[in-house]
Amino acid sequence: MTHPDIKYIERYGYTRGELERGRPVGICLFCGSEVFQGDEGFIKSFDGLFCNIECCHNYYEIDSQE
Repeated sequence: MTHPDIKYIERYGYTRGELERGRPVGICLFCGSEVFQGDEGFIKSFDGLFCNIECCHNYYEIDSQE
């Protein structure tokens, strides 16, 4: 017998938790994690998407001075 979550993933390609967040809109250029529309703090640049400001700074090799 197959677990219901496995059947759901096989049928739709994502988990029920991902359904609540929405489908990913892209992949972070620096770390490779999925970026979702509902996520707070994602950065959109001319090159692509970043999951947060730290990944954006690391990609462009910007030193964050605090």
